[in-house]
Amino acid sequence: MPVRRTVLLTLAAAVVAVPTAARSAPARFEPVSFSAVSDSDYWILGRIACRAGRCFAIERTTDGGRTFARVSAPALPTEGTTPTLRFADLHDGFAYVPWAAAIYATHDGGATWRRLALGEVLAFASGGGYAYAVTARCTRRGCADVRFRRSPASADAWTAAPLPFATDGSPFGLAAHGTTVWLLGTQAGTLGAHPDVLARSSDGGRTFVTGPGPCYAGLGGDLEPVSTRVVWTVCPTGMMADAYRSTDGGIRFRPLKTPPLVNSSILAPTSATTAVLARNGARSPLLRTTDGGRTWTRPATPRTPLDTAWVGFTDARTGTAIVQTGPTKQALWRTTDGGARWTAVPLP
Repeated sequence: MPVRRTVLLTLAAAVVAVPTAARSAPARFEPVSFSAVSDSDYWILGRIACRAGRCFAIERTTDGGRTFARVSAPALPTEGTTPTLRFADLHDGFAYVPWAAAIYATHDGGATWRRLALGEVLAFASGGGYAYAVTARCTRRGCADVRFRRSPASADAWTAAPLPFATDGSPFGLAAHGTTVWLLGTQAGTLGAHPDVLARSSDGGRTFVTGPGPCYAGLGGDLEPVSTRVVWTVCPTGMMADAYRSTDGGIRFRPLKTPPLVNSSILAPTSATTAVLARNGARSPLLRTTDGGRTWTRPATPRTPLDTAWVGFTDARTGTAIVQTGPTKQALWRTTDGGARWTAVPLP
């Protein structure tokens, strides 16, 4: 098990403080990212109309969506890749644009944001009181100086170390559950091969062991752990995708029996045996399994979505989905019974 050396980074940062807006709700709020720390405390990042055309705003609720209050949003780019919002707890959160040099941190629940000088963020996760990222220096010719970084979620004290495997800089999957961290990537020189490589850490990213991963090298994959032992995964295969589950912490993965999946499919587990699947494409309804992926049924939803942008669970019963219900209309759905029934949440 290789021991990784860490180097303390100096962060070039600028505090961004935006006054809280009056509570008159925007005429149109389009949710793009969601983050929750409990069944009642969550934040929604969305687009609103502004003088510049479209800007980002963050709405926060402490009562499960009955009421919302506006908190400040960092100066995220409005063009290009959709930003992601992730809170580790009630105070510490992060907003970033994947594959761009734009990541911000807040340590006061969103009242102020600080831009971090970490380079391009290729992957991000948080767990066990820590934040983790894979970063690089990227140009049109590719990415160099790919690093694994970690910091206490409550402080911008990032350390950096080489990845636990040599890589060509292809897509990464990064996930954490407590102090267990998984890093999925492509071993240098194996582009297009199967499988890729999965590095596993049980000490908060200080040391890793590596082994074969479930996905195809060069195509990335999404890791969704529900414990230190059980990890659900969606692996793109090109235009399509496969789904897997591990019950030994990521050492071995077994394929799930699913209908055909496109490469944007989303798998959101609630427990070792229950998960919700958004197949996406062609008005596909949500599906749900309670037997570890052997069989799937259709849950009750307000309607069949055109597309599903995100699904996630705060605990075994409470979950949220951002879905597209019209050509230009996004909706927020919530479940309180593990995904069996979903209802629409009125947006702010």
